Amino acid sequence: MLGACGGAAGVDGAGVTTPGSSARTLTLELALPHLERAREGRYQAWTVAGTGARTALGRFDAGGTLTIPLASADVSRVEITLEPPGDADDVPSPQVLLRGEVRGGAAELSYVGAVTAADVPLRDAPGQFTMFTPSDNDFAGYPSHEESGVWLFNMLPGATAQRDYYVRVAQLQPGWTYEGWMVRDIDQPSAIWLSYGKFVPDWTGALNQPDDTGWGPFSGVTDYRTARLEDFPGDDWISNPLALPWTNGLALPLNLREKNAAGAGHWTHVITIEPSRDRGEPVTTERPFFMRPYADPFGDLGPGVPRTISAPRLSVMPHGSAVVR
Repeated sequence: MLGACGGAAGVDGAGVTTPGSSARTLTLELALPHLERAREGRYQAWTVAGTGARTALGRFDAGGTLTIPLASADVSRVEITLEPPGDADDVPSPQVLLRGEVRGGAAELSYVGAVTAADVPLRDAPGQFTMFTPSDNDFAGYPSHEESGVWLFNMLPGATAQRDYYVRVAQLQPGWTYEGWMVRDIDQPSAIWLSYGKFVPDWTGALNQPDDTGWGPFSGVTDYRTARLEDFPGDDWISNPLALPWTNGLALPLNLREKNAAGAGHWTHVITIEPSRDRGEPVTTERPFFMRPYADPFGDLGPGVPRTISAPRLSVMPHGSAVVR
């Protein structure tokens, strides 16, 4: 669960107040989880002056209460970025997590305008996700292995706010991308995360292009990235002709309607927000970032029945506050 850590957290390389300076401090309260330095990098705090000049205030591994000395009283905005592993420069990365304007010595720090474009919040009613396997329906007929695939399109447009076939999400800043997942036993230590690719919307927010894995590396199609593709993100999990690494204990074709001994479904559909620098990472090596706003049980609905994407879980998104004293 994302939440602010209690107590003080260390900041490496924070600015030092020099004699004759303002002797002010910046106190941050940040709801940010602990990062794995080697894989995810570190957070970095910044102030932005009225002139637009940025000042780096140091790197840290987790949220909580941070008190940092300031060498200047000119603070009009505060930002928190995600810096890549091994980063040592004082140039902010494109991955801005939080941003807030300082008014009256204080700022509310939000993902809105930092992760998302302009001042756009995450969309409350994105649309539907659908059980579907287009990679084999041409030769196997419909329905074939429909329980082995998930795709982002509105099977029942009239039941959506947009009333067309395209799921619509908030546009993101260039430093971020969406990624879709099917997750077995979410929130358990044994959870298995299967990515179905990274994607971004068009200028209207519509997801009307394929994701970066096309039909999917386990669709049974060897040229899965370039074969005839759908006009929306998704993947099939049917077979493994490329002999890619596969998760032990899972059989192909997948049954995303699989239930446990108590009759509860194993699988959850999740949309995360990931650093855009992860585009192009090898398939089967993907790991989810902590921003996981959309999560819905796959359920036991049959072919041709839409599944609704719930409103975003804003509690898992970064947030915080800043006070200049």
